[in-house]
Amino acid sequence: MYTVPASAAEQREFIPFLHELIGVAFDTIRPLFISGTAVIDKADASPVTQADRGAEQAMRALIARRYPDHAILGEEFGEQAGAATGTRYRWVLDPVDGTRAFITHCFLFGTLIALERWCEDAQGGRFRPLLGVIAHPAAGQAVIGHAGGCTRFAADGSQHAARVRRCARIEDATLLVTSLWSVGEQRQAPNVDRIDLLARRAKLVRTWGDCFGYFALATGGADLMLDPTLAYWDVAAIVPVIEGAGGCVSSWTGGDPLAQPSLIASAGLLHPEVLSTLHG
Repeated sequence: MYTVPASAAEQREFIPFLHELIGVAFDTIRPLFISGTAVIDKADASPVTQADRGAEQAMRALIARRYPDHAILGEEFGEQAGAATGTRYRWVLDPVDGTRAFITHCFLFGTLIALERWCEDAQGGRFRPLLGVIAHPAAGQAVIGHAGGCTRFAADGSQHAARVRRCARIEDATLLVTSLWSVGEQRQAPNVDRIDLLARRAKLVRTWGDCFGYFALATGGADLMLDPTLAYWDVAAIVPVIEGAGGCVSSWTGGDPLAQPSLIASAGLLHPEVLSTLHG
């Protein structure tokens, strides 16, 4: 697993705070959805709106008030060191994952939040995910995952265990992707054309992607989600959710998705065959 275990004390401390972060993100994003908010193209040609920037600013402010010693990495405003030298924790924020969905009035966009802990290793150490959130403002749904499990929370206050469903055959699988692999940002990935081999065999294929694809996988609605090209803030929150739900994650080539930001996420049994089909 790429998720480090969260202690009982860390779960008691940080899971309630994750709900607060979800709340301030939702409160910022919802009034701007289907409202004609302005769209700006960033230097990499990806779109950004006030929903992206406002939600990240709101979450950063809440973290700074509660945990000033913690570091923050966000898509819109970059990296911020903690107030203390050698901080143990870092928050990773993607305020609107699926901005293209958001600006086209599609309900599948969401907010990604990860809490990471510094871990020593042979290379000196790095931050690794401890807790992850996939939250959908339009649907009022969120999943919070960690090494010990994954829970789905609804706006009505209900909560349910989230678990991947068993699927052992590509022919029985629902395969999700963010976009058509032959166009757009995905087409430069290695062997991306071989997704066709999986798509022709799968029971159902849909472009219900971005973070929603991983939400669907973690809650038993899909079996396989493919993203050959991602950024670190896309991956950090998803890894604890999928692993906590009993699924399997790897990079596009089968390695560490945090070191090589990309994702193949599955219910587990399909993973070796998917890698073999994509890379031989």
